[in-house]
Amino acid sequence: MRESMSAEEVLKRLQDALGEALLSHEVREYTMGVRRKRTYQELWIEIDPKAFRRAVEVMFELDYPHLHFITGEDDGGDSLRMVYSFGLFWAVPWGELSITMRFNLPKDNLVLPTITDLMPGAETNEREIREMLGVEFEGLKNKRHLFLPDDWPEGKYPWRKDEYGVEDMVKHTHKSVNEIRRGE
Repeated sequence: MRESMSAEEVLKRLQDALGEALLSHEVREYTMGVRRKRTYQELWIEIDPKAFRRAVEVMFELDYPHLHFITGEDDGGDSLRMVYSFGLFWAVPWGELSITMRFNLPKDNLVLPTITDLMPGAETNEREIREMLGVEFEGLKNKRHLFLPDDWPEGKYPWRKDEYGVEDMVKHTHKSVNEIRRGE
């Protein structure tokens, strides 16, 4: 186990490795405790999606990261907003650093490299994003559905705002009940 690094030190390593592909960053710091105050840091980065795999590899060079979550969001535009959250130095008491990586993935090219070869536990998250948002993970071996039935139509993604799913679907997951009742 390596010693913990500050958010600024990790940021420097990412900047060196990614260069201009690291588009923006923010370090957030929180103080916790009453008698014994401690600080906790988070590093938020915005990257070019082409640098995604390299950014994850840099984290592995520093420590074996803990995957908090992978999620995606469709705001109705031409891209999906992907968010990956990792924890570095989680085995060091009060030394964990959370890293949240965000990037936009164009809807006309919803392809990312899998990270399951580096982190097998990412499989469930990648499968969920694949079936709900339509992101294809190159190299993902297990592509079975997790939540949708096996006979769910190909090319229908319930979390997409530009998608209404199967025509006889009763509920549109991205609309409120009131919008559905009004026929919007």
